[in-house]
Order: sequence, then structure tokens, then C-alpha cells
Amino acid sequence: MVLSTLVKSPAQHLAETAPPTPSLLTATVQERVLATTMVTRGTVVATHLLEVTPVAAQGADALVVTGVHTSVGAPVTPGSVLVEVSGRPLIALPGSVPAYRDLRPGDEGDDVAQLQSALQELSYYSGAVDGHFGAATKNAVARLYGQLGYRMPETGGVNGVEERDALRAAEDAVEEAQREVDNLQRVIDSRSESAETPQPTEEPLEVQMEYLQKQLDDATMNLEELIARTGPMMPRNEVVFVPAFPARTTALGAEVGDQVESALVMISAGELEILAQFAPDQSELLANDMGVEIYSEILGLTASATIGSIGEVTIDGATDQASGGGSGAPYVPLNVVPDEPLEAAWAGQDVRLTITAAQTDGPVLVVPISAVTASANGRTTVSRVDVGESVVPVEVNAGASADGWVQIRPIDGELAAGDRVVVGEAARDMASDGA
Repeated sequence: MVLSTLVKSPAQHLAETAPPTPSLLTATVQERVLATTMVTRGTVVATHLLEVTPVAAQGADALVVTGVHTSVGAPVTPGSVLVEVSGRPLIALPGSVPAYRDLRPGDEGDDVAQLQSALQELSYYSGAVDGHFGAATKNAVARLYGQLGYRMPETGGVNGVEERDALRAAEDAVEEAQREVDNLQRVIDSRSESAETPQPTEEPLEVQMEYLQKQLDDATMNLEELIARTGPMMPRNEVVFVPAFPARTTALGAEVGDQVESALVMISAGELEILAQFAPDQSELLANDMGVEIYSEILGLTASATIGSIGEVTIDGATDQASGGGSGAPYVPLNVVPDEPLEAAWAGQDVRLTITAAQTDGPVLVVPISAVTASANGRTTVSRVDVGESVVPVEVNAGASADGWVQIRPIDGELAAGDRVVVGEAARDMASDGA
């Protein structure tokens, strides 16, 4: 009995070693918009990136950070103080022209007009934006610093002794000239009332008055000119003009107590956008205004966007001309613009971009490409699997294809979303079935 269980007949051996019975692999018919998509990675960046590095005046002490009023990722608002350096504020103001000089009373130029516009936006200035640093601009600067709680900077510097002495002397000269004019006028009035005759050798009072009046006019003009070119000013080390808002702090280069030796603050300004690259052959399928889905794995968020611009073929930063040049793999730079402004949390994120290069006008029936069979007679069919695993061929017309799926239209037979169709066969392990 034992031996009989170990000895197998040739027929039994063939049955056990025969190929396993195949089983059907199926997929579900779907009804959806069929789109041709391209996927790449991109980096979320701001329109502008600013580095702010205050520079000490020649011969001045080293600059030291005495206060930090922002943090990485924090929003930057117009008129706010970012940091304090050697007790003085660094103020963010709207403007596209970098601060390249101290702006003083009497100065003129586009940078002065920019300062006036910024102060006007913050409701400190109500005069004409004429590019002339006059009395109204001085008053606006003084109001800005007063609101922020800092002593306003003046042309005379920290102490301004010489400037104040000059102003005081000019004011005294005006007062003295005015007294002399007033005294002479009283003499003229008294003689007119008494009909007193002047001495023959005496200079006519009218001539004396002309001389004294000219002295008064000159003293007054000198004082006005001195006032016009002195007083509140805007030092370039105390302002950073930000070209676009919203803006945010992206990096801080020092802490309180550190000397300023390099970039102190980095600011990203303007709406966030995405920069990406494509291989030149892939870029031929792209066009401006194509739809893009942005996905951040870290944030777990998606956003819609469109292609804003497509650059030229570039190799290592140099444009690829007919003569070639450069080294490394060529690429085409791509700019993607979100449909709605992205939140600050997106800044700096590495994101996945799914670009819709083409799509059907609406939902269509689609099946995996492997479900479609073309016969020798030119008929295209898919095999529908019915109840009981019976297979029914359905003749179809094949249409657009994308990402491994193809659009189908039934010609002979019925096919609907949710039906199962054959996409292949898989060997079934008879032993695992308990045979």
C-alpha cells in the first residue's frame, strides 16, 4: 500500500506537470475626460528675491544687530521695521528702485518720487509726487519715524551741532535785520509826524531803508535755503524698497549682538510662481496657457495653474545657438503661474507639476490600450466579460489615447462604464487552489 502511493502512472505525471489553466485579467470600462499629461518637478519661488546688506559709513564703527522684528516665513508689510542695526531701523517701503544714496532735503530724482509715493501710500504724504525733496517730504519722513518710535534722521547727523549752530546764526541774522528795519521805520514815521527836516549831510532815510530791507531779504533767503537743505532725511541704510507685495522674509543672516558682515535679510517679493525644466523634445508638446496641476507632497495640497512662458533651449545657463556651445544636458525653462495666489507656506517647495497637453471635449468611454485587439480583417474589438465569466467580443472604434488608455465607441454590441473587459491572461496555480 505504501509503495502504491509513491508510484505514478505516465498519465498522472503528465496531468500534474501540464501548464496551469489560464485565468482572465480584466479592467473596468471608465467614462471620463481623457487627457494627455506630462509630469515634471518644479520649485515654488517669488517673482523677486532681495538681499539686504547695510553698509557702515567710512570711518564709522562696525554695524551691530540690536533688534530683530521679523522671522523666516513671516510676511513683510509696507512701513514695517524688519531689523534694528546699531539702534536704527531698517524699514520696508514699496518701490522698485533700490536705495543707492541718502535722500536729503533739496534732492531730486526718480528715487525721491518713489519715496514720496511710498509715503503717500502709507498716508504720511499728501503733496505732489514731483521728485523734489521739499518741506512736505521732510514732514512725511518725520511722521514715519515718529509713528515707528524712532528719532528721525537729520542731515546734521547724530548730534548735528554745526548744522544747528548755522541755523541759529541764520535765524539771529534775520531777527537782527528785521529789528533794524523796524527801528528805521519808526524814525521815518516820527519825522513824518513832526515835519522834522533832515540834516543836509544825512543820507536820506528812504535810501537807508532800501539798504536795510535788502539786508533783511538776503538774511531771509539764506535762512530759507539753509532750512530747505537741512532737517529730516532718509538714509539708504535705513530703508529697503520692496518691488512687489505680498512679500515675506526668507532668511536672516544674523542675530541680536552679531556684527553685520554679509546679507542681513533676504526677502522674497511678489506672487509665488513655479520654475521648471523640460527636455527639448518634450517641450514641443507644450504651449502657453496650458492647464497645470501643482501638488506638494509635504503640504499635501494641490493648486491649479497655467503655463506662463516657455523659454529657449538652454545648456548650462547659456542659450543654445546654431553653433552649439556649453556642456551638459539641454533643457527648456518653464514658468508656471498659479490661477490663484499661493499661500506663503508654498514658498521654496519642490512640487510635482502635471501638465494637460490635450484632452477630450467631455467624458468619453475609455479602456486600457491592452484591452483593444485589431484583427486581420481590420475590425477592432474589446472582449466584455459577463456574468459567469463568459466573454463577449464587442466591435469598437478607437479614438484618442493618453497615459495607457484609449477612447472607444461601440459599433456592434453594448459596452458601458462599469463593464469588465479582458486585458490579458494570467496562469493560475493549480496547486495553490488545493487541487
